[in-house]
Amino acid sequence: MPPLRRLSRNELLRKGLHLLALAIPAGIYLLDKPLALFVLLPLSLVAIGADVLRTRSGNFARFIARFFGYMMRPAEVPAIGGHVIINGATWVVVSATLLTLLFPVDVVVPGFASFMVADAAAAITGIRFGRTPWPGTHRTLEGSIAFVVMAWVVLLPFGHIPMGTAALAALAGAIVEAPKLPVNDNIRVPFVMTVVLWMALG
Repeated sequence: MPPLRRLSRNELLRKGLHLLALAIPAGIYLLDKPLALFVLLPLSLVAIGADVLRTRSGNFARFIARFFGYMMRPAEVPAIGGHVIINGATWVVVSATLLTLLFPVDVVVPGFASFMVADAAAAITGIRFGRTPWPGTHRTLEGSIAFVVMAWVVLLPFGHIPMGTAALAALAGAIVEAPKLPVNDNIRVPFVMTVVLWMALG
């Protein structure tokens, strides 16, 4: 049985940023759809533009690395002049924007908020206590269980979502979160969870 792993400070900070990003669904709820999109669309463009610029400008890449590099994984750091790499934070903003464009606020807010908390819980649990990896991926059964539990817990306070629907959305999110797929998990997981809520409540 593999030994328990320690959580790095950088990984904790990265997942702490996920929890801070709960401000996004809170903002969508408070502003409502038109005003939320007025904020999210330019923010997405700026974030994508910054990811493009850091592959073209060494000075800008060093500026980003100075303030945020400690939270980035090696795969998120592009070579100057190489392929554009979209980092996790940008995917989060783009995901929130797409969901708000496509779905009603009453499913976007719970779907996105539950994903943010569940994803952080899955990563922390998987790194610290995970001993049963899924085939072909670094994710673990223990992390997936934490995902389902936390997603369900976050969905429960939303009075318009039945317990069974919350459980179904949480399970669907964990299923698509576990495997290694071409589409970034910050896009595919909240999208699937929101679709499940939308179909069940529609």
